[in-house]
Amino acid sequence: MRWREMREDDVAGVATVADAVHLDYPENPEIFAACLRHYPSGCRVLEDDDGQVAGYLVSHPGRQDHPPVLDTPMEALAEPFDCYFLHDLALGAATRGRGFAGEAVGIAVGEAKALGLDRVVLIAVGDAHSFWKRQGFELLGDGLLDPAKGYGPEARMLVRRF
Repeated sequence: MRWREMREDDVAGVATVADAVHLDYPENPEIFAACLRHYPSGCRVLEDDDGQVAGYLVSHPGRQDHPPVLDTPMEALAEPFDCYFLHDLALGAATRGRGFAGEAVGIAVGEAKALGLDRVVLIAVGDAHSFWKRQGFELLGDGLLDPAKGYGPEARMLVRRF
């Protein structure tokens, strides 16, 4: 398995992984397609040995005060950039526990550094908070989000500075 750049024909496979992993946070495939259009270098797929999408990373530069809204396609990147958003990371069940998530975080950190940014920001949902802490993320302020963003009461905004 290997991470590679996402292509337009990968969006359906990305949506299939998202539907299996994010049961409580479904997103329309147009979300992934919009991120790919606006910032292709931040969109990757984990390709299995059969050439199928086994996981994905969607990330892009943005503004900390304009986090992505759940299930709403980006119309443009929020500028001027002050952070790099790890918008979504999902791995199919067969890929977990093998270091691929850490590799994806490393890809996002590398993209941020290449843009001269000093932090990666994300919204942690469900029971993923401890995973993100192990990846070097911490609460951004109190971590609370505007409920209008659609992520639910347990969601928290996290940051990894470097």
